[in-house]
Amino acid sequence: MEASASPAVPASLPEPPWWSTADVALADRTDAWEAALSDNYRRWQVPDRVAPEFNARLRHRDVAGLRVVECLCDPCGGRRLPRHVSQEGAAYIGVQITRSGRESLRAGDERVAVGPGDLVIWTSDQPMEFTVTERLHKVSLILPWDDVKERLPRAERFRGTVLDSRSGIGAVLYSHIESLASQLEELEAGELNAVRRATVELLTAAMSCRLDPAPRGLSLQQLKRVQDYILDHLQDESLTPGSIAQAHHISPRYLHLLFGKTGQSVSAYIRQQRLERCGEALTNPSYREHSVADIAYQWGFTDPAHFSRVFKQHFGHPPGHCRR
Repeated sequence: MEASASPAVPASLPEPPWWSTADVALADRTDAWEAALSDNYRRWQVPDRVAPEFNARLRHRDVAGLRVVECLCDPCGGRRLPRHVSQEGAAYIGVQITRSGRESLRAGDERVAVGPGDLVIWTSDQPMEFTVTERLHKVSLILPWDDVKERLPRAERFRGTVLDSRSGIGAVLYSHIESLASQLEELEAGELNAVRRATVELLTAAMSCRLDPAPRGLSLQQLKRVQDYILDHLQDESLTPGSIAQAHHISPRYLHLLFGKTGQSVSAYIRQQRLERCGEALTNPSYREHSVADIAYQWGFTDPAHFSRVFKQHFGHPPGHCRR
């Protein structure tokens, strides 16, 4: 979709038709799905044949320089290669909200797992991949990158981001896209340009929060989410790398790759955080009536001998020393 002057828009917009794999012969579905993706999101390649039972639906609306794409699809994969990027014209920016289902996205060198309620912003001027792992329903807002770049300081540093849609500007942007997708046909022609300007300003503000003071890659943002989850569940003795990966719908291997950037394993991070909490409790007068074993158990240590050993390794003295 190129940035250009918008044609006159009728006062009432018709409901756009759905494209569906149900209307395509089984033998042609992979090629048809690849063509549908490319028609809606620019050039994409589907490297593997889709399953015989694969089902997908797509529709898009182009209004006032904005494109809204709604997609429902079964598990599948796709990619944009460097040659696809180099052969295209002006870049665009995409804002995706996930209503249901799950997928893994890779933009450039960064990979992130996306689930219900997540909001992802990405640009088309870099190689990308997606893998849908659970039937997906998503809505994407697409507009020319130049429209945003001219309002965004340090735009050249932006490669993509995940926003928390539960609070702050992420929640506002998520709700805005939801409303735009459902109300686009109800807008009068004279209202569309105002809505477009508001959309660009809101998107720019959301992206500015990620560029100031420094950009964060998609994988670093995912690492922060995982670390926050660990801190919230330190007292759960069943907290393991496997349970953490499952809670975030990522593989244990990918979880270990995330922590590889910190130079510390997942298990080492959990142990360190638990030991720090135990150390704080042992020096806190409020816990005087609690035994060392009780405090250790409270923070996920089930073996007193093991706790004493790792505590001494971490602090240089046994836990009982904190109460002298």
